[in-house]
Amino acid sequence: MKHPKVSVVIPTYGGARHLGEAIQSVLDQTWQDFELIVVNDASPDDTDEVMARFDDPRIRYICHETNRGVALARKTGIMASQGEIIAHLDQDDLYHPDKLRLHVEFLDRHPEIGFTYNSRFELYPTSGAVREILRPSPRLTLEDFALAFPLAPSVWVQRREWATREEIWQEPFYRGREIVICGRLYMAGCKFAMIDRALNYRRYHKNRQVKNLVRQCEAERACQQIIFDDPRCPPEVKALRDLAASNIYSMWMYVAYLQGEYETAQEFLRQTVRLTPWLLEGTPPHLLDDLIIDSIDDEGESLEDLLRRMFENLPQELESLKPYYLWAVTRGYLMQGVRAVMWNRPAEADAYFSRAASAASQLDSAFIQWLVSHLLAYEAEYGLRAALRTLHQIASRLERLGVVTAYRTLRTEFFTARVFDAQQWGAKRKVLSSVTGILVNDPIRLWRNRGVIAAFIHTIPFLETLVH
Repeated sequence: MKHPKVSVVIPTYGGARHLGEAIQSVLDQTWQDFELIVVNDASPDDTDEVMARFDDPRIRYICHETNRGVALARKTGIMASQGEIIAHLDQDDLYHPDKLRLHVEFLDRHPEIGFTYNSRFELYPTSGAVREILRPSPRLTLEDFALAFPLAPSVWVQRREWATREEIWQEPFYRGREIVICGRLYMAGCKFAMIDRALNYRRYHKNRQVKNLVRQCEAERACQQIIFDDPRCPPEVKALRDLAASNIYSMWMYVAYLQGEYETAQEFLRQTVRLTPWLLEGTPPHLLDDLIIDSIDDEGESLEDLLRRMFENLPQELESLKPYYLWAVTRGYLMQGVRAVMWNRPAEADAYFSRAASAASQLDSAFIQWLVSHLLAYEAEYGLRAALRTLHQIASRLERLGVVTAYRTLRTEFFTARVFDAQQWGAKRKVLSSVTGILVNDPIRLWRNRGVIAAFIHTIPFLETLVH
């Protein structure tokens, strides 16, 4: 009997509302040589009724008698699979129609690669509209896996020999197994590669109530510790223990504030600052940047109310942050306005920019870096012309708010970041066009940036091939 080329695994628990859409997105793939394994982890909802709607011989339905957790449900599906390539999908996420085809074709061309991943569309949990494209680095390292969660499981595609490797399934984990899986695979020699397309749609439910926050946080820290304690972990990665722990505390701090568990939030915030005191540096402090980004992830939440609850419930020793409340609100509205422009919601953009009345002081390096990274992700999906058109629309709104040099500044910063992005991909022609873009906008800035000059020099052999 011929086995399918690809096995898609969906673990499910309490996700009947969106499960049918997830399954249909797999059935609608342009690559049709697959099996789909859905593992019901003793879900209390009407998952059985959802599954009964599908009559496709490629679908296999496995039910756990007791709840074992998402990681072990994923393992059940993997161990029952027959494909030489294993793709993953969470119950409330979706595949782009070309997801499997592009990954399979890449893996067929690159037999040395064991794990591929891609960018993803993030959807607002309330409306389902696109919030942003999250585009990971094309060159992920062990540092990335130890520090955070750069890859949601729904973007994973693995060769069978790596997905079934025993060491990634050894210990029972309450939460955070993704850190261990990716970290151990990397240390075992698995080669990772990125498909530079947004091939998943991810619903992230910020307003979903999470229980046992302290236990959840400590479980993820324990998974980080497994990576740091591994004898294969190099010293330069071990040196990141404090930063890694701070990242986890910071993430759960926001969840605690969102759920109104203020004592827990305050303790997580204290730990974040204790481990990374430099977050309190800057005017305003760097600590506020990620806090604001988290606060704009659900358009169903009032930005002002959410930030007010946070600022009113700061630890006593951090009350010096309170004067930055209005600044944080303005920054949040500015970011929401940028997202609305980018995803063609002009009425929303007008409302958000009108609330960002003091935006002239907000065009700092942190905001520019955030904006430019989103424009680069947008370009990867829709092309340079679309990205520059969006940049112009954003700059026009900023200039109306008093940022008189917005267009020139953003265009220069975009092309500067594009140089280094192209360099990561080895795209020398893109480096050359980006340097030209900087030269047109701000020639003085070009000659002051040694990194850009170095990247340009590395294109010289490429220029010689064009001449000849």
